Amino acid sequence: MQVARSSQSRLAARLTCSAVDRNTLLWTLVVFFGASIMFSAVRDAAKDGGIGLVLLAQLAAGALLVTAIVLYVRRRR
Repeated sequence: MQVARSSQSRLAARLTCSAVDRNTLLWTLVVFFGASIMFSAVRDAAKDGGIGLVLLAQLAAGALLVTAIVLYVRRRR
């Protein structure tokens, strides 16, 4: 048992990581779930147009989302 504890403590010492900013984590979750809802809405709106149209619409929506995030981050700096 003594060997396992010292092995775990050495492993824990090597696997340390810095603290995560809470705002960054929360915004990541917001963007992820918001994008999921957005892609679902786009898929439902374009479902009669075929798979190609749905994928094209989702790619366009994703590009708009990335552009909006980049512009927002650049203006804050």
